[in-house]
Amino acid sequence: MEKPKTVRVGNITVTQISPKEREILAQKIKERHDRLRNRYREIHKKVVDWVSYSVEQGSVYICIRFMDKTEFSLQFSPQILTDSIDLADMSTGNFKMIREYYRKADK
Repeated sequence: MEKPKTVRVGNITVTQISPKEREILAQKIKERHDRLRNRYREIHKKVVDWVSYSVEQGSVYICIRFMDKTEFSLQFSPQILTDSIDLADMSTGNFKMIREYYRKADK
């Protein structure tokens, strides 16, 4: 079997992907685009007039205005989520768990 060709890009060596790998990658990209296209069906194929954003009271708003005078808007707000709560003895300089009150369940 022939060794794949490599190319140097700066300090990184990049190996050329095979036609089969390229086909698999293209299929995954197509599936992702199809999934994204179906996510907000009402805005698919609309023509964008402008995009604006603003920050108000800690939230970020993004508005996409279309030529037909409809608007798609997204609102983002920061959240602080608790991953774990514990009590530890640090007197020796090492972490020694005394009690774990809460640990976020892994998905």
